[in-house]
Amino acid sequence: MRKWVDVNEGDWFYNDVMEATNMVLEDGEVFVAGINYNKFKEGKPFVYEEIKATSGQTSFSLPVLIEPTDDNPLYVFIDGVQTIYKSAEKNNKNLTDIELYTGVKAGQVVSFCSYGEPLLDEKWKRPPVSWTGSLPRAILGAATTYFYDPFSRSHQEYMYAGGQPLRRLSIPSEIWADSMGDAAAVTKIATKAIGYRTDVYCVSPGGSVFLPFNLNGVTCKFNYWTKTSGGAFKFKSEDIKAKSDNPSYNNCFFPNAIIQRGEAFHLINKLRKVFYARFTDMEAPTKGVDQKITAFQGQRVFRLNGNYPYGAKKLKVDVELKNKKDTVPGYTEIDNHTVVFNGPLSEGDEVHFFYEKGVSERFADVGKESAIYYQNKGERVEQTKDSFWKVAVSEMEDETFSNNDPLIMGIPVKKKLDGAAVVTDMGRPVNGIDPEEIWFLGNSAMTRAEAAAFLDRFIKWTIERFK
Repeated sequence: MRKWVDVNEGDWFYNDVMEATNMVLEDGEVFVAGINYNKFKEGKPFVYEEIKATSGQTSFSLPVLIEPTDDNPLYVFIDGVQTIYKSAEKNNKNLTDIELYTGVKAGQVVSFCSYGEPLLDEKWKRPPVSWTGSLPRAILGAATTYFYDPFSRSHQEYMYAGGQPLRRLSIPSEIWADSMGDAAAVTKIATKAIGYRTDVYCVSPGGSVFLPFNLNGVTCKFNYWTKTSGGAFKFKSEDIKAKSDNPSYNNCFFPNAIIQRGEAFHLINKLRKVFYARFTDMEAPTKGVDQKITAFQGQRVFRLNGNYPYGAKKLKVDVELKNKKDTVPGYTEIDNHTVVFNGPLSEGDEVHFFYEKGVSERFADVGKESAIYYQNKGERVEQTKDSFWKVAVSEMEDETFSNNDPLIMGIPVKKKLDGAAVVTDMGRPVNGIDPEEIWFLGNSAMTRAEAAAFLDRFIKWTIERFK
């Protein structure tokens, strides 16, 4: 499947987008990701349908209505080779019939593919709902005797899609433990593991095969082993066609979309981690501090690989003296990552610094469940504490400048309804008379002024932090 299908080579941002999308972080995550979608304009759905032909067959019926255009073409392949079709007409069932110029041989696979046009919100210029659907799933023909041993060289298995091999994800057995017999639970586990990767697959202990979203309805070749109750092994080859009733896609960049604050700061947090990896010998501070340091003779200053809320007395400091007769000196928090003891420590003294972040010290909607209420639409949206942008903000909210000014600023909220921040259609807070609270509001639209102001702050912080 194409990547960034909506970015054209003539667009002024083409080169920058292509360079950014090719950047992969230390943990294998891409720097710039697409936006999830699975709703399409009428007559322009995503289509991938394989039909095994009969001898001389020229007419084929698709299970959807599609109106091919220059911007949304329909591609036809015969055994993987593209061909030209004669017509695409709506039939009396309000579906589509495709007519080829010549008949095909018996048993040949005719594939029909169209990427469709995603349905976009008029104001946001982006998909109205963004979520992960359910992965394509198929049950093995020999599910009850399926055998896999990740440590065996003699019993390897192989999955091929279009002749290209896929890599098997080995999910620990304890994760599958409570899901046996529950298709929904098994699908949830596989969907979380695979996400939007396109080159992997996984198999549950019960013999369910899960493939990436881009292979929904695509016939794949799976070579695997079975083991009988008597201990006999047998190598089996099977064509697998996994299907999902709720597929989701992530192959579009949506260049005209209005970016949300949460997305922007999630992206900056990735960049922050890249800088720590490249310019220091420390990991980027995330959601707490848990660090043991062995002191050298006379050491008083300790710089931590992590941040804590400066002055809030949330950092725990335990000192284990090598000489039990010595007295533990007091200490002072100088900033959000530096502690200075009032007296020198001795060589070999062990100092343990610990801080576990829970609810945010600065933002009322980070680190816990929250909600926003769209005033004009009368719609309330619940947000979990593990939302991707809340995790990113929590990891970087304690980053400060040398004068202890925070890197990230919040937005004042002065009107709430049953605990939810009341916002406009664009996620911006409305005026009110309630006691002011500072929220991050990750689902609000980010203005050009906010983006420019934060980028300027981030540049200054980067220079100061890594010079």
